[in-house]
Amino acid sequence: MNIGEVIKRKRQGRNMTQADLAARLNVTPQAVSRWEMGVSYPDIAMIPKISEVLFVTADELLGINPSNTDPKSEGGAGTVLNQSQADSIFDYIPCPVSGEGKKVLVVDDSNFMRMMLEDILTHHGHTILQAKDGQECINILHSEAVDVCVLDIGMPGMDGIDVLKKIKEDHPGLRVVMLSALSQEDNIKLALQHGADSFVVKPFQAQLLVERIG
Repeated sequence: MNIGEVIKRKRQGRNMTQADLAARLNVTPQAVSRWEMGVSYPDIAMIPKISEVLFVTADELLGINPSNTDPKSEGGAGTVLNQSQADSIFDYIPCPVSGEGKKVLVVDDSNFMRMMLEDILTHHGHTILQAKDGQECINILHSEAVDVCVLDIGMPGMDGIDVLKKIKEDHPGLRVVMLSALSQEDNIKLALQHGADSFVVKPFQAQLLVERIG
């Protein structure tokens, strides 16, 4: 179910019209209609407000499967970390954004997330390729030279950690930024162990990702 379908279902469940929801979110009814039809998507900065108004989790809005909390261990072992804690594991030091356009491969099974990432990154001058799963990512990397891969963890088939391992085997110099709600400490340490360059925790601020693309 995409984000527009979730918004529509939750809105109707609360007996709200599109105009009612638009007023609560300070957008136009036409914007809500476009979301629900899948013509456009809400800005990522609006996700917390939509969650609050419709009593829906950000995970459900973003198409994250709550039952798949940790692809590497049953029950999702490890403490869930925030962005600052993830940065400390990676010893991340903020650097000025170069402003140089890069070719970025975005790998996520959520259509909404891929489109949102494309909107964010193209706005900052990057060229975007998309893959809906790990196998498509690997296929694209065999035929396209990219500068950065933005990689989700919780995907059907090959999870993001296994895809990361394959990327580093075949393309050891490729920069990989993990972008996932599965921010258990174990997952973050596995990502570091297998060669990821940084880890961005969903939901995220756009600037955090832009800085890590460089």
